[in-house]
Amino acid sequence: MTIDIGIVGAGNRGETHAGEYADVDGAEVVAVADVDQDASESLAQAVGGTAYGDYSEMLDDADLDAVDVCVHNNLHRPITVDAAEAGCHVFCEKPMAATYADAKAMMDATEEAGVHLGIQNFELFSEETRAAKTLLDGGDLGDPYFARGVFSRRRGRPYIDGYGTPSFVTKDSAGGGPVIDVGTYVVGRLLYLLGNESIERVSGATFEHTDDAYDEELVGDNRDEYVDRLDDSGYDVEDSGMGFARLADGSLLTLRAAWHMFLPDDSDVLAGTKGGVQFDPFEFYTTTGDYQATVSLDLEEFEGRQALLEGDTGYDFERGVGQYHHWIDTLTGEAEEVVPTAEIALNSMLVMEGIYLSQEAGRELTAEEIAERSESASVDI
Repeated sequence: MTIDIGIVGAGNRGETHAGEYADVDGAEVVAVADVDQDASESLAQAVGGTAYGDYSEMLDDADLDAVDVCVHNNLHRPITVDAAEAGCHVFCEKPMAATYADAKAMMDATEEAGVHLGIQNFELFSEETRAAKTLLDGGDLGDPYFARGVFSRRRGRPYIDGYGTPSFVTKDSAGGGPVIDVGTYVVGRLLYLLGNESIERVSGATFEHTDDAYDEELVGDNRDEYVDRLDDSGYDVEDSGMGFARLADGSLLTLRAAWHMFLPDDSDVLAGTKGGVQFDPFEFYTTTGDYQATVSLDLEEFEGRQALLEGDTGYDFERGVGQYHHWIDTLTGEAEEVVPTAEIALNSMLVMEGIYLSQEAGRELTAEEIAERSESASVDI
């Protein structure tokens, strides 16, 4: 069975997704839509598909099984809803949307249409995440109760620091800064390992110190270039954000996400009643014979051993173990265990927007308050 896919967005993410599908048996990109006709035609030519200047025209004209959404965050909702109403399954670039309200509308639309919704998060399928899940499932960690997620850069603002486009750093297109941009990876992974328990309460704070960061003492002769990029971009999002979420089972998740923060990056960690793990480098913490034990696991060797078992444990290296293989296997019914990427992403949106709304309110908010205060940031197309 072949899944015919139409990609919306022929930029960097669209090119990346198309390249991933090229390595997945059963997936074929047959159409590309982008308002930039040249970009659409270029990517369509590369994949051997048809180019469109309007995604609605693509939905009407192309015989698609699925749509892959690779555009700005505030465009995710309308395209997903339209694709679902056209009977197409939807795979969407992270984050799920710019706000929880929009993400919930996407989930509702796909459920009503009876189609699958998948959200990009490569960390859900990394060998470190699979190792932690194996330890959890085997009882080696006991009951997990604390998770810390960190994705931090010392100086790495999109566009301002020399990569990416201005669309990353304005609320009108992205909805927020690093909390929603890179925080979505670690929040999603840790919620998955915590059983994607319901969110009860969220507290957080965000900071923006871009002007301070470009003092001449810090950047020297490059200051004028930075200031020009800052002025041109319309930068109005945070540089860093921190928060914590209390989950329904009593467990706690914390997040530090930063494009600019004068601290080292730290590893994600997960602690349970019998053991814990650090993800980078991957280490397992436990006790044995009343000795404290720190165990370095050979993840590559483990993955190779699973490949020899011909996929009986879900690690079928003939088909691959990445998120694009998993997405296609979900649609064809070949996935042995479906990772609920959309449900995890929706729960993540409560945490991430909860941090923003907590900053505005100056206090901790319940999940119900976050949902009530969340407003659509969707752009009409």
